[in-house]
Amino acid sequence: MMKKNIESRPSLLILLAFIISVIILLGVYLIPENFRVYLLKSIFLISIIFILYPFCRVNVKWILYYFFCLDRDWWIARIERPRIFIYSIYFGILLMMLKDISISNQYVLFFYRLSILFYLVVGAVMLGRLIWTKKFESALLPEIKNFVNQSISIRKITLSEIDEIIRSNTKNIEESSLGDLEDLLKGKEVENKIRWVGTSGKNVITYTELFSLLHSILEGGDIKFERAKRRSLMNFIIANFVKYEKGEISQIPYGSLNSAYTNFVL
Repeated sequence: MMKKNIESRPSLLILLAFIISVIILLGVYLIPENFRVYLLKSIFLISIIFILYPFCRVNVKWILYYFFCLDRDWWIARIERPRIFIYSIYFGILLMMLKDISISNQYVLFFYRLSILFYLVVGAVMLGRLIWTKKFESALLPEIKNFVNQSISIRKITLSEIDEIIRSNTKNIEESSLGDLEDLLKGKEVENKIRWVGTSGKNVITYTELFSLLHSILEGGDIKFERAKRRSLMNFIIANFVKYEKGEISQIPYGSLNSAYTNFVL
């Protein structure tokens, strides 16, 4: 329970990493100066190996499978490529930190070593552990993708999926708009706004099922959208859907749509 609590709170994780770094470095400074550099280098090397091990285990395996023409379906690009990108950024910064720097002041040298050790401890936790968990794949990665890409786009959907989505939403979409819904699902621009008739069962139009529909067809729809991505979703709905109630068409108000999304549980 405590482990999950720490992993879910980045500030606590960073604080813990800093404390561990200070304790390790103070321990190193207790030994004679002749052995201090060798011990630090050993700690740095072990940390780097720990960080690289899961990365090499996955990607060296992929390389071997590639050259021996073996099935590589287990290597999922949408997950592994972001991991490679994160590793590249991390080790690029680490290489800059490890450049030969001549520091004569012992206090400055202490804090320089502390910064490297802290960076490695954070890397050991984040890269050596966290980004290889299911939590990264299901929660953190979608958040990163949504942060990088603030626009709204329809994911690639098979024809059988399209048929199933249309079939399951016939009660929410006015019959004359089913063709427009199909165009939307195929990534085409809709000629006429889709008439939304979904209700809560009390003959009052609600948007819960509309949000569920969109999250099932949008890129990065695994999690709720926040900030700019959320605004993009609201604008996407307003641009492609209208409220159809008692035979009358009306625009969906941004305010009520946004309020409904606040209470929406994915």
